[in-house]
Amino acid sequence: DAGLFRFPDVSQTQIVFTYANDLWLIPKEGGTAIKLSSPAGVESYPKFSPDGKSIAFSGNYDGNTDAYTISVTGSVPARLTSHGLPDRVVDWTTDGRKVLFASSRESGKARFNQFYTVPSNGGIIEKLPLAYAEFGSYSPDGKQIATVFRTQVGRNWKRYRGGTKADIHLFNLTNNESKAIGTEADAGNEFPMWHGSTIYFLSDRGSELRMNLWKY
Repeated sequence: DAGLFRFPDVSQTQIVFTYANDLWLIPKEGGTAIKLSSPAGVESYPKFSPDGKSIAFSGNYDGNTDAYTISVTGSVPARLTSHGLPDRVVDWTTDGRKVLFASSRESGKARFNQFYTVPSNGGIIEKLPLAYAEFGSYSPDGKQIATVFRTQVGRNWKRYRGGTKADIHLFNLTNNESKAIGTEADAGNEFPMWHGSTIYFLSDRGSELRMNLWKY
């Protein structure tokens, strides 16, 4: 069950990542990694809450992937969703009150995902006004979200240039307007990460044709 270090996320003081299907924590300055979870099942896509005290993640403990939270000091994971289709954690709202996740629960034949939020302590799930959504990141003021409607994340090929490559769209949650960014290249743009006035993303654009960090 071993695997590569995957899905890193960072808080003010720590880095969380997955390895061998478990969550691990390590100080930002380096040091010894500590296993945060070890139940039977797969944990993926961990995301720190804005205050750095909790981690939302996707966990598959009983045959289906759902959204959970866990304290950075260790605790029993708290389950947030229980739908029969997979729920993939994407981000937290900027106020830290809700967890954003992607799910195909309302997409007909489960051919695409849409965004939903759920209170971080559990409760009523709300759907965001996007027809399609895979990965995304809120602007600092929480009024916009950088999102991709399509994705090649998880595919087993490289340098894809076809019609389902990911393009980043800035979606305004106050007036439901959107615009595409970074479309001057024929490569896909994945995992938008909004920090301050900059959006970082992964892309294999450029002469090396190799996945690397870019910024807009």
